[in-house]
Amino acid sequence: MEQFDVHRPLTCRIRDLITHIFLSPSTQALWSWRQDHVVDSWQSAVCGAFAGGFAAAVTTPLDVAKTRIMLAKAGSSTASGNVLSALHGVWQSQGLAGLFAGVFPRMAAISLGGFIFLGAYDQTYSLLLEVGRKSL
Repeated sequence: MEQFDVHRPLTCRIRDLITHIFLSPSTQALWSWRQDHVVDSWQSAVCGAFAGGFAAAVTTPLDVAKTRIMLAKAGSSTASGNVLSALHGVWQSQGLAGLFAGVFPRMAAISLGGFIFLGAYDQTYSLLLEVGRKSL
């Protein structure tokens, strides 16, 4: 299990919270209910991809602000670390398109990661359950 890292960006924490706590289990439960049996590992992977992509899209403005803060010149108002100020600056200079800059590559990368991670997790979980049942 991952260690708690105080330096991990807030964007990642929010994205992971949306993905792993809310969306992925919800989409799995809905899919399971619709087909009247537990989802397969590949379906779990698809749910993870959907959840990751959605969470990536929603948190893109925060990621843009984080990147602007990290790349700001020392002593500038953006370098102070005020996320709302950074978001406001992007909004004023580039509008909505600036807030969602890079959203599609980010969604693709995080969807792929969600597909692999949650699919592999579910497959491993299923295999370990099967091994546990056979050993009883």
